[in-house]
Amino acid sequence: MLELFRGQHQALLESLEEMKRLAEYRPDEAFTRSLEELQTKLRNNAFYLVVLGEFKRGKSTLVNSLLKTRLLPMAVVPLTSIVTVIRYGAEEKIEVELDSGKNISIARERLEEYVTERGNPKNVKGVNRVEIAFPSEKLQGGVHLIDTPGVGSIFESNTRATYDFLPKVDAALFLFTVDPPISRSELEFLGDVRQYVDKIFFIQNKVDYLDDADRCESMAFSNQVIEAALGDGRVVIHPLSAKLALEGRLEDDPDKLKASCLPELEAVLTDFLTHQKGRILLKSALQSARKLLADQEFAVELARKAVVTPLRELEEKIVLFERQLERIQREKDDNGYFFEAEIKRIMDLVDHQLNRLRKTELPRLIQEFNKAAESSCPGGVKNYVESLKGVLNKGIVQTFDQWISDQEERLNQEFARVSKQYSDRANAIIADLVEVSSKLFGIQMEHFESEDAISADTRFYYLLGDPPRFFDLAGALDFFSQTLLPTSLSRHKVYKDLLKKLPERVDANCGRVRADFTYRIRESFLKFRWNLNTKIDATAASIRLALEQACEMQKVGSERKEKLLQELDAQLKRVLQVKSRLGQLAGQLTS
Repeated sequence: MLELFRGQHQALLESLEEMKRLAEYRPDEAFTRSLEELQTKLRNNAFYLVVLGEFKRGKSTLVNSLLKTRLLPMAVVPLTSIVTVIRYGAEEKIEVELDSGKNISIARERLEEYVTERGNPKNVKGVNRVEIAFPSEKLQGGVHLIDTPGVGSIFESNTRATYDFLPKVDAALFLFTVDPPISRSELEFLGDVRQYVDKIFFIQNKVDYLDDADRCESMAFSNQVIEAALGDGRVVIHPLSAKLALEGRLEDDPDKLKASCLPELEAVLTDFLTHQKGRILLKSALQSARKLLADQEFAVELARKAVVTPLRELEEKIVLFERQLERIQREKDDNGYFFEAEIKRIMDLVDHQLNRLRKTELPRLIQEFNKAAESSCPGGVKNYVESLKGVLNKGIVQTFDQWISDQEERLNQEFARVSKQYSDRANAIIADLVEVSSKLFGIQMEHFESEDAISADTRFYYLLGDPPRFFDLAGALDFFSQTLLPTSLSRHKVYKDLLKKLPERVDANCGRVRADFTYRIRESFLKFRWNLNTKIDATAASIRLALEQACEMQKVGSERKEKLLQELDAQLKRVLQVKSRLGQLAGQLTS
């Protein structure tokens, strides 16, 4: 499934291994550590492809059909209750991770005892998750195929387990059926998924239940409502019969497999995992590898230069380099001040919008509150308070939810613009550092720009969770329901108390929302700035180390210098060979 990706992935790992052997000639712990971290990242990088949907939509059957075996339990009742992660392994191995931290190895036949409602009702066994190593080519290259409990069943813990896993999802297979077509509750769940997942494959299962005309009508309806719900006119729905797909795979029946539409879905997934997921993952790692190799090439070139350069001349150039480095450090600090000012400007924008919210929405909320308070409400104080509670929840909570939704997109755009400017300035500083070194020592050092702005922008979200509860109505209800005051007077006291609290609560929650936005912006900014500054400092440290080693080489005798030149020429030859391979790989990824 990922043949191209696997080949490129392996080629990069082999190049990193060669770079690691080259690093043995250079006593640079930071360089070696960076190489090892990059190798670990490539070897262990897990891409979570997660199957999501309501209960009994055929999620486990789809997973089994993709893996060509009855690995996961299937039944006609809500079944899966535990998140099950399936990754590649040369041999099948199933591990149950308990909440206590203990791991248990089990056979496939016992899987039902831990991952189903039937075998593990309400998760009485305390299973955290199940991880399965399985020898399928579809899982090679870091792909983890994950089956989740269905949402919307009577088992609330299943829904909670799926929601808890959403932040870890890289791409989703969102299943619903043709009969009935997608429901309102599924659209609500899809809205929650969309907050966390950029790439969603929409799959309408059980197409074998309907004839062609009814199937087309059902899919057209689902397509229309999904596009309306997401505001996206480019939704593609993939038809599927997971049942026929599994039967076709197990019975080796090409007609059933073709009728299931699974081959078309697999082709789409293969294209995505090969050309998008794989490309993004490899481009990032390749960029880091080429930067490390450029440092290595510069160090070898500088060492060769040092062998034939008089020590006095070399020391003078080092003094000039340190002076330039001080100037570059000031530019780096100025860049940080610029970003600080821009973040403050973004928060001023938040304050301005919150003030507008107070001025426009508070009078409207008071008007709605007064109208509700004046309307007749049968029953005692309890019913009266419940009526006002409904008005407040509908008015205030929806007002803040809508405001947050509107501001998220605007603030994301602002942060994207600012972080792009910061990233450009950081790249310019690194380029300046490289140019200074190249001119001083007559060595061309290749420069690779950081693309951190892209990843930072696309992963910047404000997820506020459940709507906050803005009023403590229970206290008012308990007090007034226990008094002997006439109902009309009790109602009046409730009304006066809540009306007085309304502006206070709006102000308090404006502050709460502002604090949340501020925290998230600051956290994103600090992480983003640290990553870029680390790249600047690493470049400077690499050049400084090469200069120190160059000076040490000047202290050896002429015979040793000749041998050093031969060793350095051999190192440079190997560096250029790896550089050529990385260049070829870069060409493949951009073609």
